[in-house]
Amino acid sequence: MRDLYITYAFFAPLLFSTVCRGQNYAFDKCTAFGESMPRRASSCGWAPGSIESSDWNTFLSHGLSPIMPLVNNHYSFSIYRQRQNVNFATNNSHQAWKAFGSPIEESKAAAQFRGFALVPETSTKLPASAGQLFNPSNILPGNHIAVPSSTVEVNAQQTTGAPKDLTPLHASRADILSSAGTYGDFSRYLQLFPGVVFNNDESDDLIVRGGNPIENLYLVDGIEIPNINHISTESSTGGLVSMIDTSAIQNVELRTGGYDSSYPERLSSVVSINTKQLTADRTQREAEIGIVGAGGLIETASPRRGSLLFSAHRSLLNLFTDDIGLNGVPVYTNTLLKAEQSVSNTDKITLLSLSGVDSINIQPCAGDIAETNTIQTQYAGWRSTNGARWQHLYSASSFGTFTLSDSEQHQNIHQQDQLLNNKQQKVNVYTCKQSPASSVSTPVYQEVTGDGQTSLKYDFFAQLNARTNLKIGAVARLMRFDYNVAQALGAQSPLSADPPRSDSTVFAPRFSSGETGFYAEGVIQPTKQLTASAGGRIQTFALTGSSTITPRLGINYQASRHTGIYAAFGDYAQLVPPIYIFAFPQNRFLRPMHARHIVAGIDLWRNQWLKIKLEAYRKDYRSYPVSTEYPSLSLANMVDTLGQEFIWLPLASRGTGRAEGIELSAESRLGNHIYGQMNVACARDMFAGVDGVLRPGNFDYPLVANFAATYRSGEHYEASVRYEYSSGRPYTPFLMTESLAQNRPIYDTNKINALRGPMYSRLDFQIDRAFTLRRRQIVVYAGLENATDRKNFLAYEWMPRCEAAASCVKHYDYNLATPVYQISRFPNFGIQYMF
Repeated sequence: MRDLYITYAFFAPLLFSTVCRGQNYAFDKCTAFGESMPRRASSCGWAPGSIESSDWNTFLSHGLSPIMPLVNNHYSFSIYRQRQNVNFATNNSHQAWKAFGSPIEESKAAAQFRGFALVPETSTKLPASAGQLFNPSNILPGNHIAVPSSTVEVNAQQTTGAPKDLTPLHASRADILSSAGTYGDFSRYLQLFPGVVFNNDESDDLIVRGGNPIENLYLVDGIEIPNINHISTESSTGGLVSMIDTSAIQNVELRTGGYDSSYPERLSSVVSINTKQLTADRTQREAEIGIVGAGGLIETASPRRGSLLFSAHRSLLNLFTDDIGLNGVPVYTNTLLKAEQSVSNTDKITLLSLSGVDSINIQPCAGDIAETNTIQTQYAGWRSTNGARWQHLYSASSFGTFTLSDSEQHQNIHQQDQLLNNKQQKVNVYTCKQSPASSVSTPVYQEVTGDGQTSLKYDFFAQLNARTNLKIGAVARLMRFDYNVAQALGAQSPLSADPPRSDSTVFAPRFSSGETGFYAEGVIQPTKQLTASAGGRIQTFALTGSSTITPRLGINYQASRHTGIYAAFGDYAQLVPPIYIFAFPQNRFLRPMHARHIVAGIDLWRNQWLKIKLEAYRKDYRSYPVSTEYPSLSLANMVDTLGQEFIWLPLASRGTGRAEGIELSAESRLGNHIYGQMNVACARDMFAGVDGVLRPGNFDYPLVANFAATYRSGEHYEASVRYEYSSGRPYTPFLMTESLAQNRPIYDTNKINALRGPMYSRLDFQIDRAFTLRRRQIVVYAGLENATDRKNFLAYEWMPRCEAAASCVKHYDYNLATPVYQISRFPNFGIQYMF
């Protein structure tokens, strides 16, 4: 759900999360709050749930200040429509405010404030240009729509400190659940946003403006999650499916550049996940079962101004298929627990626990002569993050947040090569099952790893005066490593024509290390239209004995009520994943990677119903890890390859890169029934190895376009469609003569990513049908991914088993490189029950 940003004294020093609780509102009453809500969201308009209105960019008039504690005081307020403005007024003349920009219907509700509230009208002054306070008795009477009792919870949280129009991309719980092609997974929904592409149809990897998935930061309610995906590896933040159930999400925000210094640094993006607002006065439950899994959640109030949320999910794909395109199918379970407690008028404590367990057995069919993979993989892992946040209001204009968290991650991976040493296997060609007596695959890789990260963080926010605010903070981390990795035989590199296996390594570090970070960020508004920010971050990394200082700058000019321009500059630094540092002795000297962002954009038009934005960016990489053996190879192009043989290489911090592009995006709500978004991006991503030659990256797509729309017919039907297009995927051709001689893939390193496959094109759709039974709701949904069953090119791979059959070699005209395609037509269906 979208958050409600409250701006006062020309700034937004506090974020007020506003939620409404009710009983099956009608659709027009839901839109009275400024946002059309899909019925599957268990939200306002369709079922008991919560609503939000992030489109109210100015919920209060500029200048409503200060903020004071107020607990359990009841007020009634009304929402009125008056031309293009939306006026909010209470029936108590000591409380009144006004907001702009949302042409909505009249409504009224009872409200209870918890945590923070506005001081009386007599203490507040407003600039004439921002509007004026009004008395409810002066508003023209109208036909009010009755809305059930509501709870408005106001929570102090730090703002970004960046210019207000450098806003994050936003996805609500409702948007995600109702979107075709996502399977209810927020990461797959984020792949619709401008500047974002994905590794392949099976993965949850986010490739943001050319960056490797290791460059993404994930936060859940402000707590860092090292990896939020199932079936993930040590060296990536990607995986096959998200570890957090979207039913437990309120909203997700994606920052693709120019983010401020308060975030632990990543080179490409920040993904902030906010869980459901816990405001239920009674217990509410949801249950869902579908092709991808079964799960549910329960939300309940706890004694003394507290609340509790619990969700759990278990995969079911293994009941429908034994292969999702990886020669295997994942099995996973995840749980989320969140508890909130207001311990006093100025203090609030939040507890969070997110855990997941997963496994997959990848078994290529040894009897299939067209099979390209020879590596068997057995993977099992678990990861868990537990944290607590204490939020304290110091005064009417300052607050602070302590965060303590601990994350653990464990993987157990074993791999064998079916063809190494030319061992023959007896295989049933119909079932692809090996005879037990012939299971003679050669072990080639073993990884038993465990990571721990304990963090203590403090953030402080203060409004210094009507035009200036400041936030500062610090974090300390204790990193724990317990690795046992063995690649004793090395590997035959596809980048070398030398037959011997190379780069054998065995490492088993077991120790702890520390990291620290300090930041400061200030925002000033010299005029009503102009806002500027400046800040910086200092980091230290004991593991490599390195430190970084990275500055930030931003500026925004609001040219009119609907248009504005903005720009941002930032330098970002992060450490290489530790497993790379441990792999070879020379890797201990790797320096932090750096990326410099320059972002500029124009809000061409922005109001409640239509938003159009044009944004350009450039990212310059330096000190990027690159191979010292293969001059053209950069870590930027080494993305998660679960199912292929793992390879560790000697590296040096000598790589460079450049990602640049321009993005046009639009979002529109047409009346009460249609919501749509589209974007087009033109971009180039280039990276260089130790040879210094810039080459297209693995995810260099010159043109990417996305379109998604949702149509709601009455109160019972909903249909969504999604279309994605991109330029052909870059790839490197094989040296055919050398590859045939050794029956293995050997790339032509003089043509790294020099060729492109056909364009990518995918159409998804989904239809929902809602039923109401005694104030309880049942939703049945069904859809198709890749509805046209298009063959979307993934890569060229080698067929090593084909050589054993002369007829096979002749059939392929001595070219054993075969195209591999992404997911074909795949269904999605299920049922959701809310009670």
